[in-house]
Amino acid sequence: MNWDGAGKCGGMGPYFWAGVFLLVCPGLGWAAEEGAVSVDRIFRELGPEGQSTIRILTTAATCPTLVVDGRPRLMDLRVGPRLEPRDDHPGSIFPERVCEVTHIPAAASVQWQGRILPALNHSPRKIVVLGDTGCRIKWPGFYQSCNDPLQWPLAQVAHSAAAEHPDLVLHVGDYAYRESPCLASGCAGTPHGYGEDVWQADFFEPMAPLLEAAPWVVVRGNHESCARAGQGWFRYLDPFPYDPLHSCSVSGGTKEAPDPPYGVLLGDGLQWVVMDSTAVSEKKPRSGNAAVETYFRQFAQVARLTARSTQNWLTLHHPVLGYGYLPLVGYEPANYQLSEALAEHHYPDWTPPGVQLVVQGHIHTFELSRFEGISTLGLIAGFGGSMLEPPFPGWVPGHNEVAPGVRVAQSYNDQHYGYLLMERTEEGQWRLTEKNVQGQTRRLCLLTLNQTPVGFHCDEVFTAEKSSELPDSVGVADYLLLGEVHDNQAGHALRQHWLESLAKHGDFVLAMEQLNRARQAALTEADDRVQGPVVQSDPALRSVAEAGGFDFKGWHWDFYAPALALAVNQHWPLGATNLDRQSLMKLMTGKDPLPSVPLHWSAHQQEILTAEIREGHCHLLPETLLPGMVAAQLARDRSMAESLVAWHHQTGKPVILLAGNGHLRKDTAVPQWLQQLDPGARVVSVAVLEPEQMHDPKLVGIYDDTFEVPLQSRVDPCVALRERLSGKLSPPSNQKVP
Repeated sequence: MNWDGAGKCGGMGPYFWAGVFLLVCPGLGWAAEEGAVSVDRIFRELGPEGQSTIRILTTAATCPTLVVDGRPRLMDLRVGPRLEPRDDHPGSIFPERVCEVTHIPAAASVQWQGRILPALNHSPRKIVVLGDTGCRIKWPGFYQSCNDPLQWPLAQVAHSAAAEHPDLVLHVGDYAYRESPCLASGCAGTPHGYGEDVWQADFFEPMAPLLEAAPWVVVRGNHESCARAGQGWFRYLDPFPYDPLHSCSVSGGTKEAPDPPYGVLLGDGLQWVVMDSTAVSEKKPRSGNAAVETYFRQFAQVARLTARSTQNWLTLHHPVLGYGYLPLVGYEPANYQLSEALAEHHYPDWTPPGVQLVVQGHIHTFELSRFEGISTLGLIAGFGGSMLEPPFPGWVPGHNEVAPGVRVAQSYNDQHYGYLLMERTEEGQWRLTEKNVQGQTRRLCLLTLNQTPVGFHCDEVFTAEKSSELPDSVGVADYLLLGEVHDNQAGHALRQHWLESLAKHGDFVLAMEQLNRARQAALTEADDRVQGPVVQSDPALRSVAEAGGFDFKGWHWDFYAPALALAVNQHWPLGATNLDRQSLMKLMTGKDPLPSVPLHWSAHQQEILTAEIREGHCHLLPETLLPGMVAAQLARDRSMAESLVAWHHQTGKPVILLAGNGHLRKDTAVPQWLQQLDPGARVVSVAVLEPEQMHDPKLVGIYDDTFEVPLQSRVDPCVALRERLSGKLSPPSNQKVP
């Protein structure tokens, strides 16, 4: 494994295990204390035909009494406690009662324990839309820092959304995400599974202010399937009467049918049609697929509902008009099985007749799209709190198909946490505002849904966040150093975007930390043998990497293949910069003399580098090993700088270095050597940092520029390192390196 990246708990140390440091740092947020007294939850929900229901979750022995228009109203029991978990969901219990009152008049005043629930406005003018809100914990690789409000900001999102004083709230699905035990410190102490404790932590506790701010319309997501958190869905949120035979209560009961579509009439001719899409999967369907047949029938039901209203918004969890994006893979279409069901209907506008807007979730992003020849807009609101998608490119190709024959004509997307606010204008149009966590406006859009063709116009408003483009200073750089957290997929995608932009404006040398300097001749020879353009999967490209000593076990090839392919196709020289493992072992074990240090190197700089290595290895290494590892790091940085200078002088071209952020530090790493080896050269160092690193005061000023990317989910690196080092460190007199 390569030992290079970011330092544990703050500093950008030079070793790999440090590159995954965020999850070993304590969370900055709060967590519920063990043994805390449970709090009853109350909320108002709209179901079929707009039926108003009030529900309360309580640990009391009986259902409480509400005050409705000044008169007492005893609540009915929806479902009692369940203290025996399903066999396949051990530990998932529900100790509370769920009580409800249905058919509450729209304008009725409802009070309980001094709380007043807002009356229902049957012609809402202000609607909050959000979705995909829970904190994602799923083995083996997704561990969101639930205890850190910067990494899981749902409580603040709910507070900001409640401050809008909405008439209605729409949640597009996926409420409970803490499925697996936490293996990272950022989510330490969190409950897991599918029981009441997870629903409280993921939904009811953080959502409390928004639950009491307005009535809700809820959509079932794939996380609420019977195989996952379906029991909680049917107990708490499902808008239909509770049916024990249709409640995900039976062990292994994962094939239950979805709820039927229903309509919520909202006045002024507007109807929301709500659809349960949990029966689909992400797989392409074969002939006779049961889900396709189910949703063929359900879309026919939707068409019957939309025929009774002039304006219809279809809302479901899985996208039918939208796209995803995966770095190194590309754009992904809407759900295959739902698309097949729609295709069999041959609707002129793809969706059932009369639908002007489809509101969706599932993809953790904000997305608003118009499509060629289709009189329906697609909206995705999956950015409420769960781990976001990696950044999408700033543009969407016009040929991008979200479904067979359905091509994107215009689209906006944004991968930042927040919510949407939809407001009805005096002219009968709808204003859509994308809000950030704090309730600030990021984008303001006007939707034209009552005319043909439908459309929208958006303006960027909130500009405090930084552009993803490189600074102008890179245009005059002799040496451009572009950093990485080695395992962060979003960071690699951002850096690839930079490389593709740079390729449009000039020629460069591409130098990489992942290539061994001793293999430079073989690397150049292999590069020269390549005939014609290569793609990332081309064996010829892999042969080039092998010739340069690329370690396919230690480095994620898919992260580096795009950059290497770009350089080969652009005919950029390839520079190998790193020392081979044998040389590093000799330095770390004291078999070779210690290397020199940069000119004017101080004891303070030595201590910074030592501290970074100590923290980067989770304070697990004997102090006697640190001098050798510091020496090896200094030698690597010097080797990289020597390679860069040699290529710049040989070709006269600017040189780009791709390396871990630790190698880019202006105070201790490659820039120090470049100042010595090429005095007067223009060096620009650009780090790609995860959120907690961006707020680390120890990293201020050590790069020329920094760019933030989402936290990469990963297991606790210190646990893995502890296992790796266990039994492998000999006494100081006979040092060995793992």
